[in-house]
Amino acid sequence: MPKSIGIDLGTTNSAAAIKKVHIEIIKNSEGDLITPSCLTVKKKKLAGLIKRQEFIVGKHALEWIKQDPVNTVTAVKRLMGRSFTNPEVQKIISGHRQFNTITCQSMGTENSLAILLHEKEYTPEQISSKILKKMHKDAEAFLHDAIEYAVITVPAYFNDKQKHATRTAASLAGLKVQRLLPEPTAAAISFGVDQVKNDEAKTIMVFDFGGGTFDLSVLTISGGQFIEQGKGGNMWLGGEDIDRKIEDFVLSETAREYDIGDIAQVIDHQENGVKNRFLGELTAAVEQAKINLSDQDEAYIELLGLLKDQDGDLLDVDVALTRKQFEEIIRPVVKNAMELTRKLLDDIHFTPDLIDNVLLVGGSSKIPCIIRAVKDIFGPDKVLVHERPMLAIAEGAAILSHRLSDTYECMGCGNTVSQSDIVCSKCGFDLEKHIIDQGVFDIVHSAAHDYYVVLENGDKYLFIEKNTPLPCERTEVFKLVHSDQQLVHIKFFNIVNDKYESIGDFWLDIDTEDVNDYRRDLSEEIRELPLSIEVTLKIDENNLVEVAASLRELPGVELTKTLSRGKADEKLFMALEDMINESNKNEYSTYTIDDMTTRIVSIIKDIHSVIDKKTGEIIEPIYNLVEMKIDKTKRLAEEGVNCYSLIYYAQSALQDFSKAFSSKNQSLMKKKIKHLKKMNLDGTYEENLDAYNDLDTFFDSFPIINILMDITSAGELCDEHEPSRSPKFYNAVSTIMEATLKENYELVESTLSEIQPEVKKVLQQYDSETGTIQKGITR
Repeated sequence: MPKSIGIDLGTTNSAAAIKKVHIEIIKNSEGDLITPSCLTVKKKKLAGLIKRQEFIVGKHALEWIKQDPVNTVTAVKRLMGRSFTNPEVQKIISGHRQFNTITCQSMGTENSLAILLHEKEYTPEQISSKILKKMHKDAEAFLHDAIEYAVITVPAYFNDKQKHATRTAASLAGLKVQRLLPEPTAAAISFGVDQVKNDEAKTIMVFDFGGGTFDLSVLTISGGQFIEQGKGGNMWLGGEDIDRKIEDFVLSETAREYDIGDIAQVIDHQENGVKNRFLGELTAAVEQAKINLSDQDEAYIELLGLLKDQDGDLLDVDVALTRKQFEEIIRPVVKNAMELTRKLLDDIHFTPDLIDNVLLVGGSSKIPCIIRAVKDIFGPDKVLVHERPMLAIAEGAAILSHRLSDTYECMGCGNTVSQSDIVCSKCGFDLEKHIIDQGVFDIVHSAAHDYYVVLENGDKYLFIEKNTPLPCERTEVFKLVHSDQQLVHIKFFNIVNDKYESIGDFWLDIDTEDVNDYRRDLSEEIRELPLSIEVTLKIDENNLVEVAASLRELPGVELTKTLSRGKADEKLFMALEDMINESNKNEYSTYTIDDMTTRIVSIIKDIHSVIDKKTGEIIEPIYNLVEMKIDKTKRLAEEGVNCYSLIYYAQSALQDFSKAFSSKNQSLMKKKIKHLKKMNLDGTYEENLDAYNDLDTFFDSFPIINILMDITSAGELCDEHEPSRSPKFYNAVSTIMEATLKENYELVESTLSEIQPEVKKVLQQYDSETGTIQKGITR
């Protein structure tokens, strides 16, 4: 039977573990317990001129960074679920140590990004999937068994987009995710299974200072339950930031020694090979110095014979760094971490004395001044440094993975037993008692952030509060802006580190036929009221978001919908919104607005199908079709070509004035209408325009029908605005029809002479109104 494992997918390093009778860290193919979260892409030459890209992950990729840093990626976790415009991403892009090209996805929006390797785009999910794939493959080789499931850890402060990206990466790696487990909770599980017995209760704070993120979590552990009280931290604070500060110190000391004004410029002017090797070795030397200073009072960073000044003279890097200097350098980082720690306590209305233990995990938690700072807040007796700070998270994930599996190994004899078994059928071991004493019964998660929606007037409405127990589900009722509204666009946001971050945009369309059927028997006053929409926000135990919506008055009407997350569908939705905003600004006629709205409803249905629901891949034929439809809609609107209006016009003429057409002309008209309908759906702009002109020209060959249709339109407009005048127009239509059939052309002429001036006035007064495409919601 396929096994399940726990995976700590880290910023700098990753690890995997499995729980059988005991917890075991899985060694990778290199024989190491830890796999560097690093990937490089090599061009492998095949027969002739053909080259194939080869992906290398882990230690060998990290070693290759000195040779080809441009096509080697580290710390990709920091880019998972990120937008290209994120200020921290922009800092990475502008930094002189950034080798890769980070760009917007060509088929996505600024709410996502891609990394160029050998001029080919890779999303962070694709790169992370390669790391997970290696861990998956290595684990199967180590265990000599198939692995299908995994609990994968993520920072507690990850938002929906980042967790969704992690799930996508796992899927691409061939793993089914049992749970996305917050890293501090994983560390707490690793700690609690050994330290907290069933009859005890402890409230602990996990202080997880890893390579790329700083995570905090307060949990109460009791009877196998892990209850999250609150989360905090900073997704852009970690060991890598400490490394950058040491690098800055080393370079400034070297610049001072050689009296160099701008050493960054000197580095940039080196040959690419020299520059890459220097920066690669500097990174490695700095990290080692940081590690050494946890146990030693002084460390040395030496890089000899690499850099040269403009005269060709060597610039050797030979810097001594004392622990005192190191602690001064990272003082801002430590201060920031302590402020975030106090903020979490304030957020959940805790004081340090309510915390029984503070558990330090992550590589940076071993730094002495960080340990001292934590002790200053909580007292020296409460602070514990995990015995295996680099492996604790993988261990916790393995324990939960074991708990979530359908089967596991009996602690008494190793026999495979079911989670529902009370005793082992082979040796009689009391499985239930052991699980109660030692197991993880349940984890009560909490929302990592506040969840908001944006209303039509720009106000932000709080939907779900941070630290709400998960899973949770909340339904709120909103009003549409207008009674005839067919489109709804809802924007969802988190607040992260006091800044708004988009979760995704939610678009849906409303079927007017269903609405019209509902309103048919209602009073005019009620018919004019906007519909109500019930929006349900669900957050599961993984902090993943699902949105549903229904019309309160028409709960049975199915609304197609998608929560976009920066990919191709969102790019198309944004293009759609730009077109809508432009049309509203241009004050198009109501006919043009109605035509555009009908097209947009069709386009939205197509956009919902652009992303493959299973793989997350773009279905390019649908994408290209939608792009064409948006461009066509925009161009037709600009030219005032209202195809759907013409179809309605022609169909009404056939129905109301069928006697005025020969059977041959009726057949031709129907054929041309059918062709225009088809071109509306999938024809190009040129094809659509040709079909419109063909029907319009054909219709112009029946001048009396056009006149009768104008008189009818005047009557319908009077029905809406001046009901007392409408009978006059309908009577004129009847008179003209009867006179035409009797060939009484004198009566036709006299009736037209009398009615046409009034028709012209009515059409000018009411038929030139402009419209607006509404898509917002209010409370």
